[in-house]
Amino acid sequence: MANWTDILNLTLPHLWLLIGTMLVLLAEGIAPRRWNAGGWTATAVFGVGAALASWTVTDGELWQGLYVWDGYARMLTSLIMMIGALVCLSSVCCEEWQKTGDRGSYYALLLLSALGFTLISSAGSLLTLYITLEIGTVSLFALAGHRKTDPRSGEAALKLLIVSATSSAILLYGISLVYGAYGTTVYTQLPPGLLPAAGENQMGLLGVVGMILVLGGLAFKITAAPFHLWVADVYQGAPTPISAFLSTASKTAGFAALLRLLIIGLHGAEDIWVMVLVSLSALSMVLGNLVALAQSSLKRLLAYSSVAQAGYLLVAVVSGLELGLGATLFYLLLYAFANAGAFFVAQALMGNVGSEEIDALRGLRYRSPALAFSMLVFLLSLGGIPPLAGFWGKLYLFWAGASEGHYVLVLIGAITSVVALYYYLMVAKRMFIDAPAEETPFRFRRSLSTAIAICVIATAVIGLYPRPWLEWSYASTFLTLPPDLPRTAIQQTLR
Repeated sequence: MANWTDILNLTLPHLWLLIGTMLVLLAEGIAPRRWNAGGWTATAVFGVGAALASWTVTDGELWQGLYVWDGYARMLTSLIMMIGALVCLSSVCCEEWQKTGDRGSYYALLLLSALGFTLISSAGSLLTLYITLEIGTVSLFALAGHRKTDPRSGEAALKLLIVSATSSAILLYGISLVYGAYGTTVYTQLPPGLLPAAGENQMGLLGVVGMILVLGGLAFKITAAPFHLWVADVYQGAPTPISAFLSTASKTAGFAALLRLLIIGLHGAEDIWVMVLVSLSALSMVLGNLVALAQSSLKRLLAYSSVAQAGYLLVAVVSGLELGLGATLFYLLLYAFANAGAFFVAQALMGNVGSEEIDALRGLRYRSPALAFSMLVFLLSLGGIPPLAGFWGKLYLFWAGASEGHYVLVLIGAITSVVALYYYLMVAKRMFIDAPAEETPFRFRRSLSTAIAICVIATAVIGLYPRPWLEWSYASTFLTLPPDLPRTAIQQTLR
């Protein structure tokens, strides 16, 4: 039985988010409205939370393996906290919550959603996974519909509610089948292998079906095709900072849950889940990039690009523990900054011209050279152009895939990356070559420009000096592993 000291040491970043939620509501209630105290307090809470997650070096388990705190959870918790800080920073300048009078609830819900997503990376059982996933997702319904005067925002909230309820039902039904087959949902207590056989250590057919349903439920969360049909409408209708949070923090949490489940819970069953994820990866890369070609809205283009990025990430996921896990964590890190930055540019575009259409970017270099340059950096990084961070990310993703013999999948990834470059460069053409519709300079708040600048700097620094970020990512693969899964392969990779 864990004592209170152990609980405090191992859950300090999550407890801090709970305390921060109360601080935000208190600050918003007592400070003058012009200060926007709730937004700045939430930004500070996320920043301190990221530091706490990075500095809390004690590893351990609580409640018989239901909660796990290790290097893997530490990195993903820090990443989600950093994303939350950037989203809060960009939200401070939004006039919509300045006028509606419910800014406190906005930032409090954002903190609660981040709490659920950070707990997902520490989930050591299917039951813990489901509970934390619901904590992170329920708050997003209200956040997606926060623009009360915009019908599209209400539609986005309703679609997110329906899709999340469907995916949660699939996930929960799969968990019930797994529990019925094995009498446990703790990853380390599940027997290895998925094929039904006479041996005691083999799963039955009931458990196989249950695990497939669990994977299907998680596929909704990582926006993998064909479970992606909700993405474009929700991203377009939700407030742009929330779209950024959905496309980065939610995806990071989904992959955090998926990776721990596959490596620990489904250890020994690679022949089954690799085939499923290879299909999802190929379909996501092809559909995401081809549908993105036809988009006229910048947010919808980024939404389908996000589907394709999920496919690229799955290339490394199916490659196993040696290279795939570290490559996935590294790509999630750089993707968060590039993709969130692109959404922040869309937010600046909406604030100045009242449109999020790609055509509204015409001649942006004349109206805001810094904003055009920033968007170019994000697009080239997402496209995998050196020397930006995305180049190294895709290199390690495809290297991991090729090292395990997934040559067809890597070839599909390379071809679809060229397709992605086409629509990324078409956006760049609008900004740098096409003439502007008007000459009025762009104006936006300092908080938004700061968030964009941080994303640009991070994308460039990771690309120009990737080694420490790679080492951090591969060092974070030292998660709590079953006794029969050695760590030597990861140690060789780190050398």
